[in-house]
Amino acid sequence: MAKKQVRPHRVPQRTCIACRQIQDKMSLVRIVRTSTGVVIDPRGKISGRGAYLHSRADCWQQGLQRQGRKSLLEHSLRTQLSDQERQKLEEYQQRVEAESQDDEKELNQE
Repeated sequence: MAKKQVRPHRVPQRTCIACRQIQDKMSLVRIVRTSTGVVIDPRGKISGRGAYLHSRADCWQQGLQRQGRKSLLEHSLRTQLSDQERQKLEEYQQRVEAESQDDEKELNQE
């Protein structure tokens, strides 16, 4: 009898809306448009239209920056961000920037 071949596990891939790089789904941050508004989905389980960004500050800046009437994030989610939603996302962006600066300092010290 022939041995059963084991297929490799498929890792889901997603594209960052800012830099257009394709990476593993779990290495990107998912932002979701739900019936209650736009939220950050760290586990990737909330149902709704989603868009993905890297944890890098430059991707967040590019994703939130308006280009014409809409930002890349608004275009991808097919919605208009409220001032409150934009503020929440910008606060998250600032936390991401602070974490990336801390990581760079640690790498430079080694």
